[in-house]
Amino acid sequence: MMNKNHLTPMKRQQGFSLIEILVVLTIIAFATKLVTYNLDGNMEEALEKKALRTHGVINLASEFAVLNQVELGFHLDKKTLEFLVFDGDKWVTFDGEDLYKPIKFEDDYKVNLTIEGLDWAQDNLLEQSNWRELMGTGDEASLLELKKLKVPQVLLLSSGEVSAFQLSLTLDEDPESDYFIEGEFIAPVNLRREPE
Repeated sequence: MMNKNHLTPMKRQQGFSLIEILVVLTIIAFATKLVTYNLDGNMEEALEKKALRTHGVINLASEFAVLNQVELGFHLDKKTLEFLVFDGDKWVTFDGEDLYKPIKFEDDYKVNLTIEGLDWAQDNLLEQSNWRELMGTGDEASLLELKKLKVPQVLLLSSGEVSAFQLSLTLDEDPESDYFIEGEFIAPVNLRREPE
């Protein structure tokens, strides 16, 4: 006679056990954390590269001004840093070399240029002469024309002098990490990071 236990198929459990569900959730959580970490790391790395490039180009522009005895400056507007050169009459876009093409900052970055109220500005001879006022004029028509023209917010002079400024770069999503490019009195300009 046959044993009934061998004939009846074993009932299989339906669904997943609690351990299987926990293992899958752990894997998903780990993968999500890994992707988030990589994206944040890439943004941080891109910000660092942008800060290093901007710092390097500003220093190269300053060296160019000294070696070629020209007056340069830069102007920041709408997340675009543009180099200008004084042609003897007015300030024009400096497009002599590809290196000095305008630097555009992505929407993920906060870019801020501070030119007033800096601790070290009082020692800067350019600030003492108040060159921004000297570039203006009392004639109202000329003043309107001056506003249409681009004028530098920061000077990089042929003497090696730099007007006082602080350019900060930050990620929108991570305001904890800032890069600061700072000009005090004479080139080269400095780059520092906070927190270090």
